[in-house]
Amino acid sequence: MSPPAPGHHQDVASYRQRVWERLRVLRRPSREREVVVQSVKAGLACVGALLVTAPWAGSLAFLAPYAAVLTVTSTVRGSWKGAARQAATVTTGVVLAYVVGLLAPATSVAVGLVVLLGLLVGRWRQFGPDGWWTAITALIVVVNGTAASAWDLAGWVALSLCGAFVGALVNTLVLPPVHLRDAHSAVAALVGEVAADLRDMAATVHDGWSVADARWWADNARGLRHAVRRADDAVWYGRESVRWNPRRRHIRRADSPLAGRDVVDRLSRMSERVLQVSVLLGNLAEHADHPGDPELAALLERLADAVEVIGERPDELAAALDAPGAEAQRLRDGAGAQAARQACVMAVSDAVAELEAVAV
Repeated sequence: MSPPAPGHHQDVASYRQRVWERLRVLRRPSREREVVVQSVKAGLACVGALLVTAPWAGSLAFLAPYAAVLTVTSTVRGSWKGAARQAATVTTGVVLAYVVGLLAPATSVAVGLVVLLGLLVGRWRQFGPDGWWTAITALIVVVNGTAASAWDLAGWVALSLCGAFVGALVNTLVLPPVHLRDAHSAVAALVGEVAADLRDMAATVHDGWSVADARWWADNARGLRHAVRRADDAVWYGRESVRWNPRRRHIRRADSPLAGRDVVDRLSRMSERVLQVSVLLGNLAEHADHPGDPELAALLERLADAVEVIGERPDELAAALDAPGAEAQRLRDGAGAQAARQACVMAVSDAVAELEAVAV
């Protein structure tokens, strides 16, 4: 037998290295680890539901594990709400199949009726996005020929309820998901983008700017709206993951003032002030390139410093706002300034006021 080629050993070493890197990633809180944990929990819920219902499930043994997997969602509250909706839709579908089966014994007719009525009933807002399961459940029951058996229908409902309960219970007791770090990261990214835009404006304003520069800043400021939406969604998701979650100690460690709805609201208004300043700077350079304005540049730079403090040292925000606030007041009180420049200073002053509300 010939010895393995040298390239074979390199491939094995490279594969081991990739596996080790993946495992090392899973040791830290990350999206990859969350996916693995939730997948393992779904497997546990599936096995648990199967074991609990095995003695009496019979030919419908698949129902409980299926329902359990569906209820292992990304939040604890979402799991229990999903379990409740699943119970409601399955019960409604089963009852619908039973009633239609009595009125229309022919399967071909009953199938059409349960799908039609199930889709209409499933639009009830209390069913949420799971309403279509009413029609699917009724359809499966009719096609399987169990619509006429009250005992089989009761077993269908009981198995679905049991599986949903097991899934929600596993998701609550086994490492219930908390998404506050994601919220913190999204808001920190928004803070970084706002500060970067302000610093870019300050650097150019110091030496002189053109209408093209102002348009570039305005486009960047409009782009901040996407970062605001991402941060807002992440904060909502993070707060939703805290509700009904028993991991109170972990929540206290992961929580942060930065992962708050009010911070995102203020930063949203702040980004609109950045857009306003960029438009006003464009007005100043409308007829010709505007010469440098070191005072206005310094004001924008100090505002960027204050914005960065939100992400790095939120407790020091109130003190960090003293410099841009005082500078804005000094420039606002200055005589003989252009109207557009004064409007820029006023916009910065309003931005400072927005951040002061966060610091309270």
